[in-house]
Amino acid sequence: MLKNLVKNSFWIAIVFFCATYTSYTQGVDPTPQNPFPAGSALINIGSTSDNNITLGGEYKQPKTVVEQQKIACWNWYLDMGYWSEYNFRGTDLTPNSSGAGFITGDFSWGGFTFGVFGIHQFGTASAGSFSMGEGGGGGGTAFVPNRTLGLVLPETVQDRFNELDLILQYSREFGPGEPGHRLIEVTAGNIAFFIQRDAETFLTFPNPAPGFERFKGTYGPFPTVEDERYDRLYIRLATNKIPYITPWITYYQTVYNAGDDHTYYQAKHIPPNGTTIVYSSNPDRDFHERNDRLGGYLEGRLRGHFPISRDPDRDWLDFNPFALISFSFHDRSEPIPDATKLKDIIRGRSLTGWNVAQVGFELPIRVLHLVRATNGLCEPAALNVSLVPYMTYSYHISEPPIGTDRNEVFGGGKVAVTF
Repeated sequence: MLKNLVKNSFWIAIVFFCATYTSYTQGVDPTPQNPFPAGSALINIGSTSDNNITLGGEYKQPKTVVEQQKIACWNWYLDMGYWSEYNFRGTDLTPNSSGAGFITGDFSWGGFTFGVFGIHQFGTASAGSFSMGEGGGGGGTAFVPNRTLGLVLPETVQDRFNELDLILQYSREFGPGEPGHRLIEVTAGNIAFFIQRDAETFLTFPNPAPGFERFKGTYGPFPTVEDERYDRLYIRLATNKIPYITPWITYYQTVYNAGDDHTYYQAKHIPPNGTTIVYSSNPDRDFHERNDRLGGYLEGRLRGHFPISRDPDRDWLDFNPFALISFSFHDRSEPIPDATKLKDIIRGRSLTGWNVAQVGFELPIRVLHLVRATNGLCEPAALNVSLVPYMTYSYHISEPPIGTDRNEVFGGGKVAVTF
């Protein structure tokens, strides 16, 4: 049931968007109105953050700045786009694939936000590791501890990857100032992650020791990490008092961590020659591959918002840079160089230390703006559509998970709708 839900999440989101858009346009003036005033943005990054949301560990900011005195009754945010890689907390979860497509949707009202995020891998992913888990995967090339089989070269092939995230959060501002410009904003929330993965691992032994030459070759498929489920709580502190820049710090705590794991691994030679490789003669609980720790993750981030189009009658282009750095408390994984124990070879270790630093930008280009007449105590949200190309440079401070380079550049684009 979960696999079907994840697989069909994109079609559900498309139908949902069409239905909400149709009902919205019945009360919208079809004539495009004046654009945002100078200093505003289609998806505001710098000045109003009472409607931000964390999706899959990355921030989506649905709040739209409109020419108004009243506060919007509610806000919807929808987007659909493409990433050249799905990079989550510095880990490429779709290495060597054709990228990934994603859909986001959220609804905000009265400080509460409920969001849904879905992503689907294009093509086949692969990495030279024993697994490709969400926490960073396992170890890689190593010598078998008893040395009889010599060097072992693992490869994990991921034929399918779908993820569905459900988010609920509440935000509140404190301190002097107008709404959206107060000193401190506090946000608390919860994210449930559901990952559906089809993967298998193959092992190649190129140079067994003398007397064991019959074991030379590739064996597989071995079982590996597949479906995973997480639940994480988070709290964020931010301020909107700095012009054009919004700093925030977020701490995530995993409270549930489960998934398809194994303690016994056996596979025959490919093609069959009568030999079989078994990790251990009996199932061993210490030979699991997933990082099953209830870890924590601390992230500091700066988001900028700089209007490029300064014409007050045509404010249609913004430049929104960002920078972040993160620290892992057993949340991420890293391989162990020159590991000698089998459990360390196949699993690596959980990371306590600096994880990743990233810089990048978004370039929102507004293509449509429709407004509704005020008819109550609050301002109805405007309909805005934008095209948003983006790019990120990622530097992995710790030992990169196998399949992730220390220096990576990735990007993509999306269509974003707020109303």
